[in-house]
Amino acid sequence: MADGELTLKLDDATARRLKAAADAAGRSVDEYARALIADGLDDRWSESLRRLEEYDQTGESLSVQEALEHFDNTLQGRLATPR
Repeated sequence: MADGELTLKLDDATARRLKAAADAAGRSVDEYARALIADGLDDRWSESLRRLEEYDQTGESLSVQEALEHFDNTLQGRLATPR
């Protein structure tokens, strides 16, 4: 990988799914794949993973209402962040 360039080899089914998702989002395949990778590398999941670890240790979990509030807050934050 030089200067941020990366070549990925995808199987045919995955390539078709990626193309269909990019088309549905109105983006190029490259742009869509970059966004997916960036989202995957983002630290947004750290709170969820922390809570999962806490649950594994204590058995205590969120109520459905608390989980929905967390989801809604996260969704609102993502929608407010321009891409």
